[in-house]
Amino acid sequence: MRTHTTRGTTPSRTRIPCACTALRKAARAVARVYESALAHAGLTATQFAVLRALERQGGTAPLSRLAEELVLERTSLYRALAPLTRARLVRLVPTSDRRSKAAALTRAGRARIAAALPYWKVAHGAFVEGFGRGRWGTTAGVLDEVVRVAREIA
Repeated sequence: MRTHTTRGTTPSRTRIPCACTALRKAARAVARVYESALAHAGLTATQFAVLRALERQGGTAPLSRLAEELVLERTSLYRALAPLTRARLVRLVPTSDRRSKAAALTRAGRARIAAALPYWKVAHGAFVEGFGRGRWGTTAGVLDEVVRVAREIA
């Protein structure tokens, strides 16, 4: 086994990769699979995730809750919502306290989900089969734990 040295450190037999870099590389590689498929429905993977999250929330959700569920910064959520609102797939509505807003899925948004779902299923199936169904189930659980730990640290 090769040792890894960096100036000013001692040699190590076990190199622990940067979690941030490793996870970002994996996320970008997997996102390419879904982006390519969802482009046929005119959506990015993030936009599809936003629409599906709204669907899971019953069609309407406060922006703060939506950002938390998707683990997105508010500015990233706003950037994802902008083309969705322009396309009238989502509309922004005031909440009961009037200080914040909620996103509401429109009829056109539901139709776009239905149009995109077959493409998502193909991409998802190809990835899961390529990775291994059992391994993916385990990995998905580990990634949920990664999110939990990162939230605790932040």
